[in-house]
Amino acid sequence: MLELIQRLETQDAHKGLFLYEDFAHAPLFIPYREFPARVAAAAEHFQARGVRQGEQVILPFETSPEVIFSFFGLLELGALPLSVKPYILSTPRVTYSEFLDRIAQRYGVRRVLDAPSLSSVTLSLERLALPPANARKPGARLREVAPEELAFVQFSSGSTSFPKGVPITQAHLRENLRLIARHDGRRIDDRCCSWLPLYHDMGLIGSFLSTLTGGNDLHQSQPAAFLLDPMGWLEQLSTQRASHAVIPNFAIDYALKTLREADRQDLAKLDLSALRTVYLGSEPINIPNMHAFLDMLAPYGLRRDVFMPCYGMAEVVLMVAAAAPSKESRLVMAPNGQSAISVGRPLPEFEVRLRADDGHLCGERELGEVELRGGTLAATYYQDERPLLGDTGFYSTGDLGFVQDGELYITGRVNDRIKVNGQSFFSPDFEQAVERLPFIRAGRTVVIQVKGKIVVLAEVNHPSALEREQESRRRVCESVLSGVGVTVSPEDVLFIRYGQIQKTSSGKLQRRAISEAYEAGRIRFVTPGELRADLLRMRAERLVLGAVFVARQRGRRLVTSGRAVLEAGLGRFMPKGARRDS
Repeated sequence: MLELIQRLETQDAHKGLFLYEDFAHAPLFIPYREFPARVAAAAEHFQARGVRQGEQVILPFETSPEVIFSFFGLLELGALPLSVKPYILSTPRVTYSEFLDRIAQRYGVRRVLDAPSLSSVTLSLERLALPPANARKPGARLREVAPEELAFVQFSSGSTSFPKGVPITQAHLRENLRLIARHDGRRIDDRCCSWLPLYHDMGLIGSFLSTLTGGNDLHQSQPAAFLLDPMGWLEQLSTQRASHAVIPNFAIDYALKTLREADRQDLAKLDLSALRTVYLGSEPINIPNMHAFLDMLAPYGLRRDVFMPCYGMAEVVLMVAAAAPSKESRLVMAPNGQSAISVGRPLPEFEVRLRADDGHLCGERELGEVELRGGTLAATYYQDERPLLGDTGFYSTGDLGFVQDGELYITGRVNDRIKVNGQSFFSPDFEQAVERLPFIRAGRTVVIQVKGKIVVLAEVNHPSALEREQESRRRVCESVLSGVGVTVSPEDVLFIRYGQIQKTSSGKLQRRAISEAYEAGRIRFVTPGELRADLLRMRAERLVLGAVFVARQRGRRLVTSGRAVLEAGLGRFMPKGARRDS
């Protein structure tokens, strides 16, 4: 990785990283050619504070220049960053502090990078100060690294257990980045827009490092920017003429709600014709919503072959398979009768096979667990006695799917499987069917199987759904029967209080924890009065966010009206629309 960063010093002065706090204001521009000097300065800073080669440092990976160069600076020093999620306001401070303590105790870490978000968090760990802003060491030559050297540790999603550390070697990192670039045919004039968090493999490897490696412009936003303003993301793709993006499935579901309420005049300003490839992964794809998204944006230049459904995991650095670029997604009927979408042929560097419940290897269109060997698969978890590979060198992924005509289809997780009369179904199929109903909150449904019963736990968005509770339950059952072909009993449809649906740092449902809470009787059901109280609280929170949004929208208009002045004053010295980091 350091060799690739060193090469950036020869890049054009207008190529680089554009960091956005939101979509309304001009970004901070950092030329790629400054990266080696910034990385070397960060390494020197940490060395002066006693950080030594091989030392582990917990790194809450925020989207900021100081944290980004801290990450690379630790690599340059030969220290080992343990990349974790940063603190966010929706997480109790004590819970986050306990999470860091657990990581520290497990791996024997004594220091944590003092990222800005930690200012309000009480820590038992020693805080490692950030490098000075804009520090540089001109003319620096970054060190050569051995292929087997560990670059950093990233963590599994933790959907079924506490996240496991995955050691990423320099060789595996570079190889997986090469595979990504080879697959999508990256060109030097391409540019990428991303808001994905950098502590997640899809954000760090799939968008940030892959774009950096190719020397392509990267427009990197805060994750909250998308959550507050999904239309702003589409506008950014349009104005920046982005050719690449990487998104999880929930981004389509989330943006679709805004698109359906959008002013047609605002949509008419979009031009998405430059967008060539969008990696789509991280979670089961909602196929009807994907098609609705394409239909709504086709008049504004979005190609129907833009999406590349993909499959990967932290244990292999990132990517195992992805659909071919510039081809419409391939849909088939899965063995359980549900629609399935192809994630393409596995990359040839990996050996992929599927194993059925009874242990035999699967044939064509036979459902089984995906097993991997070779490629950039880690040999073991980081400092963990639990084996990663089986006796034959294969890794059991916990994902179920099938192969048809050489292409891989992922149908769900082993732990998400619901069996009915010997037939395998998957929780996301049920959840997507339930969430088609207008009174169900999007992304707030969990379907589990408990002692043979299929139980639906869902949040509703209006008290009227509870005042007509029997009718609402019946409609849920009808939607499941229509969408999945399985009968659910109305008494097993339960509407619950807000805030009980647990998710991982990457947004995946923690169904095991939720199922355990249900069986232990800890799930609280909601009454109309309680729902009104929850809605009032959420409206109060939205008032605050709404004030921020209005200010941001006003700022957008000011930025737009002042663009000519900005370009006239700065356009000769830096890329259009950026403010220089100095």
